[in-house]
Amino acid sequence: MLQTIEVEIDPSGHIHPLETLSFIPAGRAYLTLLPSPDKEFGTPTDEDRSAAKALELLASPRFSQRPVALADEVQRRIDELRNDWNDR
Repeated sequence: MLQTIEVEIDPSGHIHPLETLSFIPAGRAYLTLLPSPDKEFGTPTDEDRSAAKALELLASPRFSQRPVALADEVQRRIDELRNDWNDR
């Protein structure tokens, strides 16, 4: 199963997870380099990551009016995409 973890890479090239991991990563990985946080957006603070912010998002019209798919439709689309990669 694929897992994604957020990490920072220090100037010497060492990788540091931003969260405490319940396992020791081993094996192969793909690395996607993200743009560095700039002054406009900055690094999220603990306040930005709070449960209150999450609840605010869930209660927002933007979230409550989002398109929703049935679980079977989502699974079917995931299977289609996986099979598409296997056919190449």
